[in-house]
Amino acid sequence: MASQNKGKAKKVFGIIGVVLFFLSYLPFVPLIEVGIHGVQSGLFGGPYIYGFDAIANIFLWLCIVPIYPICILYQLIFGIAYIRKHKVLKIVTIAVVASLVTAILAAGIYYEVKKKELIDADRELIIEYLSDKYGEEVTSDITITLVYYDDRQYRVTSPVLPEDGYFYVYTSEDDDFYDDLFKTYMRWDETFEEDFEDYINEQYDMPENMSLECVPGSVYFGDFTYGDEHSELFESVDYTVLGVCVEEGDLTDDEVVDIINAVWEEQYPQFQDVMTLDYYTLYIKENGEYAFSIVVSPGPRIASVSIYTGRGYQVLTQLNGARIELS
Repeated sequence: MASQNKGKAKKVFGIIGVVLFFLSYLPFVPLIEVGIHGVQSGLFGGPYIYGFDAIANIFLWLCIVPIYPICILYQLIFGIAYIRKHKVLKIVTIAVVASLVTAILAAGIYYEVKKKELIDADRELIIEYLSDKYGEEVTSDITITLVYYDDRQYRVTSPVLPEDGYFYVYTSEDDDFYDDLFKTYMRWDETFEEDFEDYINEQYDMPENMSLECVPGSVYFGDFTYGDEHSELFESVDYTVLGVCVEEGDLTDDEVVDIINAVWEEQYPQFQDVMTLDYYTLYIKENGEYAFSIVVSPGPRIASVSIYTGRGYQVLTQLNGARIELS
């Protein structure tokens, strides 16, 4: 009687073990779903990723949790101890594992095929866009890699950047492209903006104590490649003038007003065509430290004066908050 009970218990244990064994493969099924339909890249959000990237992402999180390590450990232990001794169960297990692996690989490959189709469709459009904007040499040795499928965001290399450098091309809602090539180039070429500003000040023949505050916006690279003298680019840079900085010694209020009017009459007519804002800012330094910040509005011909606090200007000047009418 005892042996019969043991036999029944062993049989029940075997059935439960087999059921749990095959149920332990269910957590791997979502890998197929995310491979095809994607998953957000971060635990709390982020862009959607697809294919093998999505599969690896979910696999990693379910190893950290840790669901997959427990399932795999159980499959190994129970498979060796029980499944391998039963021919039918062994065949079924092989079929389940093979089907699951095949489906996961197919999901990853499915996205790779779609990704290649998208890259092939956009590649020539991106090359045409970059060639028109920067010159054909920019795309002479180009590689284009899709970063985010939904946003059609691409990582691109170009001879105007170092070998390990790259920039991004983005797709707007109306299927136009925009990029950050010039900004990326300036991050690599740390002296570009400073040297370009010196060049602009020479072009405008600014007085020694005066300099333009300008921001480079874009450039036509032409046949320029990384390592060439960046001064070759200066003539083709589109830029915006934001303001003027004047350095002086100790100033009276009347002298400050004279400087405001002098810049308005002599320098402003030269750079007004390269202003994108409807005002410019005039900074005045006294003895190397910022003292006055004047917002000049050409439309109403008004200069609004502010002072930099902390150096006693509240006492030394009556101009703080003043609005000066320009001639």
